[in-house]
Amino acid sequence: MTTTGQPSRLFALFYVLAMFGAFIAFVPLGALILPQKIANIAGVANLGGPVPALSWLLVAGGVMAGVGNLAAGHLSDSLFRRWGSRRQMVAIGLAATVVALAMVGAAESFIDLLLAMLAFQLALNFLLSPLVALTADYVPDRQKGAMAGWLGLALPAGSLSVSILVATGPIGPFAQTLLAGFMVILLVAPLAGIWPVPAPVSASIARTHDRHGASRAPGLARNFTLAWLARLLVQFAAAAILPYLYFYVADIALAGANLVEVAQGVGTLAFAFAVASIAGALGAGWLSDRFARRQPVLVTTACGVAVAMLLLATSTNWTLIIIAYALFAAALGGFLAVDSALVAQLVSHSGRRATLLGVMNLTNTLPGIMAPAATLFVIGDSVGATGMLIVLKISAGGALIAAYCASRIATPPPAISLG
Repeated sequence: MTTTGQPSRLFALFYVLAMFGAFIAFVPLGALILPQKIANIAGVANLGGPVPALSWLLVAGGVMAGVGNLAAGHLSDSLFRRWGSRRQMVAIGLAATVVALAMVGAAESFIDLLLAMLAFQLALNFLLSPLVALTADYVPDRQKGAMAGWLGLALPAGSLSVSILVATGPIGPFAQTLLAGFMVILLVAPLAGIWPVPAPVSASIARTHDRHGASRAPGLARNFTLAWLARLLVQFAAAAILPYLYFYVADIALAGANLVEVAQGVGTLAFAFAVASIAGALGAGWLSDRFARRQPVLVTTACGVAVAMLLLATSTNWTLIIIAYALFAAALGGFLAVDSALVAQLVSHSGRRATLLGVMNLTNTLPGIMAPAATLFVIGDSVGATGMLIVLKISAGGALIAAYCASRIATPPPAISLG
């Protein structure tokens, strides 16, 4: 990939902060706010209890998110070709996400909550799609690993926001949702408002694309497919535990604990997740740039996810659970950071970067359908805790398959800069 300059520090700072805001929009929603709202909504028992009710919400939201991925990616590319910027999409996505968060907070029935979650998933993708594409647009190949490492801190930032909202527990889920929306505005608005971006690094190779904007890079389809499968399976593991963390703590890790102890347990795991994710994302991103080889890091981190999920599915010791959850966080953060850098490198030569990244982003939304669906299937007539444990074990096997897929990806060499 060619480049005429380096991304500015101001751009890097605002870009990372904006990604933090996008993750704060949805991580505490699934880990804390939704479970609390479901517990307080009448009629949930008719759906089989809180775990199945949450699963149905996640399945419906995942379907909407999948549609939103593709639509937002296509629109983002269209606006980029027309105006040479994704700023408009970021601003639209920010406004829509904040409004949808308020809808979730104000929902008083399961139907209201379902409609609000559908709106939220669509809005969130209109924010995430242009943000994710900025790495391919503006970051040179040789710096993508480091940038992806910093962007990987968005997940622990989202997890840390859970701990912050737990500390404000007495204000209730509605006020917590408004507080999350305020944090989203505070973090995303500087990028959308100032837009301190350099010239696109891929602009000078636009003439090498065919009339459909497709990349001519050899092996792209095979490598993209392997990367897609690997991320899908690792994200399935994340979807098997992250949205169910509250119920995992209440029904398995600290079974029999009161509501205050459960909330404190969730906060403890969220804090451990945040700290470990930071180390995993930054360390893995730096290593992949330093040695210019991303596959070994991907394989190692995918195996780490597998080991962590197996420990979470079999351990009843609280200390070991904390360690396993921290391992999961470090491995997940490292995998996603390096995988994001690799995928951005793969699609950089395409004029349909956001569209391709929208297809890749299905690996984030499809597990949001698959894991809840699997939970609903395996629960059957058994208790929710048993179903969660089975899905955790399945996800451990999937992570091992992800490691194999990652080992088969041919990483393209960093392109030579002309700047």
